[in-house]
Amino acid sequence: MADQAFTLNFLGDVMLGRLIDQLFVHHVHEPEEARISPWGNTLPLLHEADLNLINLETAVTTHPTKWPNKVFNYRMHPANIATLQAARIHYATLANNHTLDFCEPGLWETVRTVKKAGLAFAGAGETSEEATRPAVLMLSGSKREYEVHVFAAADHPSDWAEVDSFHLIDYTKRTKERLKALITGPVSAKAALKVFSVHWGPNYAWQPDSRIQDLAHFLIDECGIDIVHGHSSHHVQGVEKYNSKLIIYGCGDFVDDYALVADYRNDLSGIWRVIVHETADGESLKLRRLEVFPTKIESFAARKLQASEPDAQWVLEKVRSLSAELATTVKSAADGRIVCDLT
Repeated sequence: MADQAFTLNFLGDVMLGRLIDQLFVHHVHEPEEARISPWGNTLPLLHEADLNLINLETAVTTHPTKWPNKVFNYRMHPANIATLQAARIHYATLANNHTLDFCEPGLWETVRTVKKAGLAFAGAGETSEEATRPAVLMLSGSKREYEVHVFAAADHPSDWAEVDSFHLIDYTKRTKERLKALITGPVSAKAALKVFSVHWGPNYAWQPDSRIQDLAHFLIDECGIDIVHGHSSHHVQGVEKYNSKLIIYGCGDFVDDYALVADYRNDLSGIWRVIVHETADGESLKLRRLEVFPTKIESFAARKLQASEPDAQWVLEKVRSLSAELATTVKSAADGRIVCDLT
C-alpha cells in the first residue's frame, strides 16, 4: 500500500467580530434578520482537507468591559462559533492581540465557547498550563494514527504579560530556552508532526526582521518544529524552506472588515495548504509540498480567486519575489495555485 498523504490548510487572521458579527442573526448588539457565510466559495477547499487551522483574531464573548487604552477591541457572539464548525475548522490559535480585548472574563468565555464547540486551541486558556500546552490533532493513516501537536504564542501586546493564561513570548535567550524545554518535553513525545503557530512582528512589513527569522530557525533546529504558521502582518509575506521544513512568515488576513491599505493589499491572502505523507516506517510524517490558493476579501467574505484574475497574479508575484529573498523557490500551477516543493 502506498504511503498515505494528508492535507493541512493554514489560514491567517479570521476576524469575525465587529461589522461581520453584526451580519449574523445572533450578535453582540441588536439582532437583525441577516445571514452571511464569511467563507464564500472557499468551503469546498476547507471541507476536503484533513485539517484546517486558523488564527481566530477576535474574542468570542458578550462580556462588556473592554481592555483599557486599546484602539481596537473585537468580539463576536458565542453563538456564531457555529460558523467555524460549518467550515470544519479543527484548530484555532488564541494567542493574538485580540483574544483579551474584553479582559480576562472575555478570554475565559472565549476558551469555554471554543471548547464546547469541540475545537482544538492553543496559546491562551483558563490556566497558564492550558495556555502553553499544545493542541493535539489526529490523522488516521494507513499504518497508524498520527498526532499533530500545535503550539501557539504571540509577541504582543506586551502589557498582556500580566495575564498568566496568555502565552506571550519575546526573543530573548531565556524565552528560547523555555520554548525548547516545552516543545521537546514529554508532552510531545508522541508527536509525528509539530506546528508552531505564532502571532508576531509589526503590521505592514514585507520581510521578517532578523529576530523573527532567527526564532523561526531556532524552532526548527533546536525544538523539532516542522511547520511555522506565522500571522499578524495583515498581508502575505514570503515562505522559507529551511532544512526541509516550512516557515510561513505571514499568511495575511483571510476574512475581516478592515479598511484597505492599498500599498500592501491586505484584502488579498490565501489558503496555505501543506501536503504531508507517512514515512516508509510509519513512525512520522514528512512534508511534501506547499500549495497556496489565492483569495480576496469581498463584502466581509473570502473568495477563491481564478488563475486569470489580476489579483491572483499579484499574490503569486508577491509571494514568489518575497520567497526568493529567503532563498526559496515557488512556482505557479496552471490552475492558479502557488507551489513550493518541500522534499
